[in-house]
Amino acid sequence: MKYVVGVDLGGTKINAGVVDEKGNILKKASAPTSKTGNRLEILDKIETLIKELNTEYNIDGVGIGSPGFIDSDKGEVLTISGNVIGWSGTKIKQELGKRFNYPIQVENDANAAAICEGWLGSAKDYNSFVMITLGTGLGGGIVVNRDLIRGSHFQGSELGHAILYPNGVECSCGQKGCVERYISGTAVEFFYHKKTGKNLSGEEIFSKYYDDVNAKEVIDKFAMDLGYFLVSLKNILDPEAVVIGGGVILSKDIWWSNMINHYHSLVNDDPGIQILPAKYLNDSGIVGAAKAILNKINS
Repeated sequence: MKYVVGVDLGGTKINAGVVDEKGNILKKASAPTSKTGNRLEILDKIETLIKELNTEYNIDGVGIGSPGFIDSDKGEVLTISGNVIGWSGTKIKQELGKRFNYPIQVENDANAAAICEGWLGSAKDYNSFVMITLGTGLGGGIVVNRDLIRGSHFQGSELGHAILYPNGVECSCGQKGCVERYISGTAVEFFYHKKTGKNLSGEEIFSKYYDDVNAKEVIDKFAMDLGYFLVSLKNILDPEAVVIGGGVILSKDIWWSNMINHYHSLVNDDPGIQILPAKYLNDSGIVGAAKAILNKINS
């Protein structure tokens, strides 16, 4: 049995875990993501987590899921828009390779979630599917015939930066009207503040759905936009399934049926694409990153 460490780097927290070849997480550890913009601090924290997890297991490799455009061949961050300050340009594989002798594989974080769901999660029975991760932003992963679509310049599957509303709300990526400025936890917070002047977390706003007319209007618009975006994905990619995960999915009882209704109200000639909630939520990045390095070790 091989054991690897999967690392999920997020804007606020770094989650890591020891994962076996069956996808079981045997031990977990986490640390807050450095906000100083010093990439070495983040690398130091990743190193500390790996060493902590390696005390009980003989680790065979490390997989890392990171936000940004990721050159998965070289294991480096090409560019990143805002989620992790100072992380753009980091040669993750090279830097960690100076500290460890393990094989290292680096993937985009949403791609890692897609790998997880395709391996053990809601998409395990499908050869082609789209993964959407709804959290602070909106991440995407596209799998066709069991292969990830990374793009010619490792910029493929960036669903959050498709344009939903031309000349709309400005995005941290420099464009205006990006999908994630309308469909994400941050978007819900932004539009609620615009209506009320109040700064509430996405979780707080979702919890007010039945008691606060402003919260209801913002969340209903979120569900409508997501439903319409699914129509575009269907017409562009024609997947067998779309899997939706990320932290916002925890509130799906409030908005899921509304999203589905909007999708069906607009879609043309729906072939029966399955729209499914993700099976793995906070652990998807760990498990997907672990599977990425397991694939490399076993290839």
